[in-house]
Amino acid sequence: MKTDPTILRLRKANPHPLPATVDAADLFARITERRPDSRLRRRVTRRRRALVLAVSFGVMALLASTAYAISNWVFNSAVRPKVTKQEYRLAQHELTLPPGVSWPTLNVDPNSVTSRGAGGGHAVLISQNAWECYWVKAISRGDTAGQQRAQTELDALLANNILVAPAGAPEDWRPPNPPQVPYAVFAHDGGLEWVRKTYALAAAGHPHRLAQTCRANAPR
Repeated sequence: MKTDPTILRLRKANPHPLPATVDAADLFARITERRPDSRLRRRVTRRRRALVLAVSFGVMALLASTAYAISNWVFNSAVRPKVTKQEYRLAQHELTLPPGVSWPTLNVDPNSVTSRGAGGGHAVLISQNAWECYWVKAISRGDTAGQQRAQTELDALLANNILVAPAGAPEDWRPPNPPQVPYAVFAHDGGLEWVRKTYALAAAGHPHRLAQTCRANAPR
């Protein structure tokens, strides 16, 4: 069939010759070795920068201890800094701080975004750390009433304002029906159990871990 005279004449008359056969692996290598289109590179850079801005605030709000998981502050229901700051202000009316402690200013990059609830989550962690440090100071000065107050406030935070993500959930998990109170989310990795154990040790007269947590997570 390939040597049929009619077929040969048709091939010679074809103004568009058949493409040369190219090895697939060789073609892939040649494509990937070429420099990317500069227009595509600019788009990728802009998108990556947006993610970095989103992550930057989340990292700022992370607790230093590896026992803590990130709060659910990025990638879901993104909002502008104005909303985040408003959430932070509203949370201050629902959460408490120890005597003599005031809420720090929440500094948010005006060009960044965070997920809805980030301001409230930040306030939860500030309140938690403040009461941990208050507990440590109460122990050092022998203030039994202060120690009991701190433990009560921390137990309330754990019960009402801190959630645990389901096992295997992504880091940006948030509950499908978020609570109406400020909340932070811990990963399902034993972090909350570590915190509870730390408080139990402090209540039993062993505040070493509590003091470490206070120092590690205190606002800079």
